Amino acid sequence: MDGKADNSYDMPMGLSFQLGTNPKAMEAYGRLSDEEKRLVVEAARNVTTKSEMRQIVAGLEQNFC
Repeated sequence: MDGKADNSYDMPMGLSFQLGTNPKAMEAYGRLSDEEKRLVVEAARNVTTKSEMRQIVAGLEQNFC
């Protein structure tokens, strides 16, 4: 390692919180490939409201469970 942190998977706090309140979505996130996780995290970084974050997490539950 070169001492640099890999920020590609630094989960936004809002995403972490919403996943923590939705066990099915948390389980679905855990089954995603690394690339899929990266896309979810990237999408979460672009939200501006709590409602948008909830939609991302609800989508995990609906589409991957």
